Amino acid sequence: MDVRAVPLVARLVFSFRDCALKERLSARLCVDYGRWLGGFRTLEKRAGAIREGFEIEALGGGREILASKKLLSASVLNKYGLNLRALENTALGALETAAASGKILLFDELGPMAMRSEKFSARAVELIFSGKPCLVFYRKGAAVFEEAFSKMADTVMIELSQENWAGAVAAARAWLDARIGGMEPNK
Repeated sequence: MDVRAVPLVARLVFSFRDCALKERLSARLCVDYGRWLGGFRTLEKRAGAIREGFEIEALGGGREILASKKLLSASVLNKYGLNLRALENTALGALETAAASGKILLFDELGPMAMRSEKFSARAVELIFSGKPCLVFYRKGAAVFEEAFSKMADTVMIELSQENWAGAVAAARAWLDARIGGMEPNK
């Protein structure tokens, strides 16, 4: 991977299979570049080795259950009840705040759960195409995202894996460094 080409694009998109690896990279970038990032993170909720669901965390504050095996909901995906309000209020609210303040938009993560909310999906697409810098994570195998991102101009896609971890970190850092070069840190 040639990290020199990465800073020139508007969107940096990571596909992943390993949630823990994605969470590790996302957390590292939020710690190192948090003052320039706005948006949301999606975190696995675990009880030991068992995944019980997922949470949405807005950068800057606020966390809600996104999906849980214990959640009764009209909207479900596999064995999880979905809390679409978490996408529409917490995640989307954080993206709107970030867009208004000129921050780099973090979408962590886009996948089948996010697509269950028409309101969230429609606005997410608008923001991704807005020309604002976007850092996006999506689950490998989500054909709709793979196809869409592969056709987008001004976008670099990187598959996140153990084998290319160092290259992925270097690419993300190079892209973020280029993007924040002229930005004032938002407090």
